[in-house]
Amino acid sequence: MLKHETISMHNDSVFALQARWVLPVTSPPIENGIVEITAGKISAVHNKKDSHAKQLGNVAIIPGLVNAHTHLELSDVAQPLQPSTPFASWIRAVIHHRQERTASTSVITNEGHQECTQTGTTLLGDIVSDKLTVAAYQPAGTKVIAFRELIGLLPVQAAAQLEQARSFLQENQPAANVWCGLSPHAPYSVHQHLVQQLSELAEEQNVPVAMHLAETVEELELLTRGSGPLQQFLESMGIWKADLIPQRTRILNYLQLLATAPRVLVVHGNYLDDEEITYLANHSQFTTIYCPRTHAFFSHTAHPWLRLLQQGAAVAIGTDSRASNPDLNLWAELIFLRQQHPEVSPTLLLELGTLAGARAVGMEHATGSLTVGKSADIAVVKLPEANVSDPYTILFSSQTSITATMFSGRWVGDVR
Repeated sequence: MLKHETISMHNDSVFALQARWVLPVTSPPIENGIVEITAGKISAVHNKKDSHAKQLGNVAIIPGLVNAHTHLELSDVAQPLQPSTPFASWIRAVIHHRQERTASTSVITNEGHQECTQTGTTLLGDIVSDKLTVAAYQPAGTKVIAFRELIGLLPVQAAAQLEQARSFLQENQPAANVWCGLSPHAPYSVHQHLVQQLSELAEEQNVPVAMHLAETVEELELLTRGSGPLQQFLESMGIWKADLIPQRTRILNYLQLLATAPRVLVVHGNYLDDEEITYLANHSQFTTIYCPRTHAFFSHTAHPWLRLLQQGAAVAIGTDSRASNPDLNLWAELIFLRQQHPEVSPTLLLELGTLAGARAVGMEHATGSLTVGKSADIAVVKLPEANVSDPYTILFSSQTSITATMFSGRWVGDVR
């Protein structure tokens, strides 16, 4: 266990940490490795003797985790909302929860932010509403990409939504480890013309875009036939018109509209077809964000993340929100994935939870691996007692846990 006094020691501008294993992601594991930190950045990674290095014991030092998709505004949900199916009923439960709660969005977001930092996350992509400003992420404990959510299925809503998007980007310039992006919500809530306009604005402002796509079979039914539970939901809300979404529309149509943006997060992608997977593989600005435990909560069919990777498409990991996940612990997400897919290399899993997410939002130059010159964003993993020659054999054991998080060379919150 790390002691609280460790925090003050490591607020100095130059120090070193030594662990049983150091896992840089971009290079092989280092036994009895040392990470040197100077002025908040990684200045060396090695296993040379250093009597001044702080001994952390039987732990692994890994890059800070990247939660590529979440909704911190729903961090006040005690347990996933029910019913999980049909999807339209779950959406109604989310709307009802938002209407009934009394705490402010900023307070709830801050609580979720703290939960993420306590469990090793140092970079996250968060979907935000018009009620939230970047001040909600203070005090800083992570890098944040705040994606402004835009909703407007009716053509008459497009101009106002586009103006809100532009204002959000202008009023929240990058500062204090918070950057901005745009999030046209989903095909059932954003008109295709508005999706195109937002993608063009993202290109103009050089910001990333995140959109929920291929999330449910109900979404595909709405797009292809203009029917099903989501059509009935929209009709009950007084929104649905038969010509809003041309029949036989595909997810591919939305991917093509989004392709002008510099970085695009395809959130969920549970039901991408072969042609769409090929398209993603051929367009490097796209990353599909897989949220494993949320996927399981909704009892979806097998996710195509392995096919995406096999074809060369980018994949990263997210938690989604507490409305569909018991917590915001990305480490638990990776352990779950390891249990479900023991055949997948744990080396790959660690990259999906770190560097892949940083690439997804264009932050790979600054974080995501233990590389000289990058920010000292670190998670400390308590390991089970085992004499192993390859730490990856035990890294995602259910006996492991995150015991400390470092952001820009400073410990964040309680050090356990």
